[in-house]
Amino acid sequence: MGHSTPEWVYIGAVTAILIWVGAESWNIEHTLEYAPPNSETVRVVGQQWFWSFEHADGTQEINELHVKEGIPYRFEIVSNDVVHSFSVPDFAMLMDAVPGRVNTMWNVFDEPGEYLIECREYCGMLHQDMRARLFVEPNTDNATAVTSGSEPTISQGTGTATVIAPGGSEVGTTGSGTMRVVEPGNMTQTAANDSTAANNATSGNGTSSGNASSTAAASGPTLSIPAGASTAGNPAYAPDTLTVKKGDVITVSNDDTAPHTVTNGASPGDADAGKLFDTSIIMPAATAQIDTATVEAGDHPFHCTVHPFMTGTLTVQ
Repeated sequence: MGHSTPEWVYIGAVTAILIWVGAESWNIEHTLEYAPPNSETVRVVGQQWFWSFEHADGTQEINELHVKEGIPYRFEIVSNDVVHSFSVPDFAMLMDAVPGRVNTMWNVFDEPGEYLIECREYCGMLHQDMRARLFVEPNTDNATAVTSGSEPTISQGTGTATVIAPGGSEVGTTGSGTMRVVEPGNMTQTAANDSTAANNATSGNGTSSGNASSTAAASGPTLSIPAGASTAGNPAYAPDTLTVKKGDVITVSNDDTAPHTVTNGASPGDADAGKLFDTSIIMPAATAQIDTATVEAGDHPFHCTVHPFMTGTLTVQ
């Protein structure tokens, strides 16, 4: 005895619903996985215990990411050491950063403001300090919207890079193989490849927090960040206790392959961290200066905000 007509109608309706659900699921997955063709690409690199970001035009940022409101961004997420997890909770973004693999995701940031970036995968001793800041800036340039379909304009350079340090200051670079970094206030940094002479760059006329500045060459007391300092257990600063006279200008050189800072305070959680002196980010092969003219006499602990296990002491006489 065959099936009745109502049974066939029921089977047909269920089959149609399942086909519709499957098609919609595929469409949603495709929408989530594939970024719009006009997306701007940002490479996200996780490393114990900080985040670095590289834009398509060569701009690099450490522990800060600046994006424009309403622009689609495609993120290529990688790791240089162990498994991390790139997370922006306010935008429900979460993606693992795995060594040897490039994971991708995309998003449009529709609300200007400052947001938290964190690592959501336990990655070692200082996992809790692996945080960065996302700055969504108002799109005053009427840039391409998601539905536009036109490609973004990307400025390409030759052998040059622009680095934004905390505070958002930025400068273009000149000369093949030369990178210049500008920090907030009266702070300049220089670095050169091979035998290329470093060029000095100066940003703004304001006063930097901590009265810190950077330059390619200076005389007076020196503090170096030795190679391998970014690995816990290795020497962090040389010397680890530096004694100077009030008013001395200290030259800090980064001989490591990772970015570092010299920031007053025993740790990033110190209530007074960065208030006396703070070089901000010092890129590899770059130098910075600390002016002790306004630093009171006494012992002042300092640390690296990128690798908080790196500590030292500045004694001002």
